[in-house]
Amino acid sequence: MKLVYEDEYGAYSGVRPEFLKKCLPREINPNFEVYDTTDGSSRFIASKCSRIPDDEDLAAGRFGIDFMRGKPALAEALDYGASLPQGYQWLSDIAFAVRTSEEYVKKAAVWDSFYSFIWSSVPQVIWVAPHSGSINRPPDDIKPFPKLMIDAFAAGVAALCAFNEKSNTSERIMISIHGTGFLGAVLNLGDFGVLNADKMESVEKKIEIKYHKKVQKLAREFKQDFCLKTLAILGNINLMRGTLNPEELSRLSIDDSTAVKLYVKSLKLYGREIKVFTLDKFKEVLGSLDTVEIPAISINYLYTARKAGTLIKLSEKIEKGLLSSALLIECSKLYMAKAPELVADIILDVKKELFS
Repeated sequence: MKLVYEDEYGAYSGVRPEFLKKCLPREINPNFEVYDTTDGSSRFIASKCSRIPDDEDLAAGRFGIDFMRGKPALAEALDYGASLPQGYQWLSDIAFAVRTSEEYVKKAAVWDSFYSFIWSSVPQVIWVAPHSGSINRPPDDIKPFPKLMIDAFAAGVAALCAFNEKSNTSERIMISIHGTGFLGAVLNLGDFGVLNADKMESVEKKIEIKYHKKVQKLAREFKQDFCLKTLAILGNINLMRGTLNPEELSRLSIDDSTAVKLYVKSLKLYGREIKVFTLDKFKEVLGSLDTVEIPAISINYLYTARKAGTLIKLSEKIEKGLLSSALLIECSKLYMAKAPELVADIILDVKKELFS
């Protein structure tokens, strides 16, 4: 069941009429949208703006904002803006860049408004897709595959979760849904530094047993898609930088070094270790994945979300009673595109087991 409109790349552009039978709009602007279920128990928030700081339409009020990063001070945002595009780093700690103080006021207001729909003492499950907006920046030497940076189809899954959630909650919980193209599990959970490790392990084992066989139906397509895209990205890095060694890359491009490290880490989850950083070695290892099975769930392996939690001051908000807990879920983009109902079912089971 499709509840939202998403383009061919999986970017969110609005809700479908079916969604409005159960959910009502709270906020609609060029950068994000908010809907509440009619009983108020669930909230759906989806970003429409780009997560890349200089990918924006200022005249239309559509800004480049990464909502999983902290709001900068004016001086920080001005410094960031002056360094773009050459100074752009994917892992920047701040949410946006500006060129003027007037621009800062507008972007800061959007960031504040976004989080005003998350921080509260009212019990509610908040299903948020903070990186679901389209990326319109053309390919270049800095970002040769910009469309792959969209958390594709994450908004559709988040909307399904909000729509299908049946149990009321006595707490305020944020579940942040993202998309990943790395070779992790179907669901990769991050604890934001606020969840109990033993409880998460117990949930992981239970969910894996329930869904392991079901997720194998798309395993072959998932691995093929991963291998094709990975070889294209690694081939481009090798061509542009002359190396795939993460340490050497760290002196040339933080983005590329981080990407290669994540590819190496994700392959290690499947028992494949990369020690020789050449394109031929990656091809060899990728070619050996044909028989491996796909885990339904992993915890804190690729993404802990602890850095993001620190940047948005999550623990501080919990201490103030403005949130009870939070969970990050990085989902396989292919599974979200091909089997959104299955992914939503797994997520709802995770939520039920983890927060009951």
